[in-house]
Order: sequence, then structure tokens, then C-alpha cells
Amino acid sequence: MNENNQQYFIKRIGRTNFKVNVFFSETEKETLEDKILRIIRRETLENGAECGIINLPQMSRSA
Repeated sequence: MNENNQQYFIKRIGRTNFKVNVFFSETEKETLEDKILRIIRRETLENGAECGIINLPQMSRSA
């Protein structure tokens, strides 16, 4: 892969710094949004998590 298509950013979580390499393809047709949604779907299916609509309110209200 051409090194000109490579970028990176640094993310600090707690006391640990992570250097994240990002590669861009000149020929890729998939958008960033499509890629993120595909990764989320794949991870959800592989880990057996259940997806669905939450029917109950997630916060209580004062009466």
C-alpha cells in the first residue's frame, strides 16, 4: 500500500496513548459510514448479542 494513503491519530484513554493507523484506498467504493455499520453488524452477529427495540423507558421521571 502506498504510504501517502496512510494517516494516523493518537487517542488517549486513561493513562494510555493509542496510535491508530488509518489507510485510505483510492479505489474503494464503500463509504466510511457503510464501513462502520458493517463492522457493528459483524461484531454484533459474531458475539451473539441480541438487538431490538427497547420498549421500556430508560430513565425515570419525577411525578
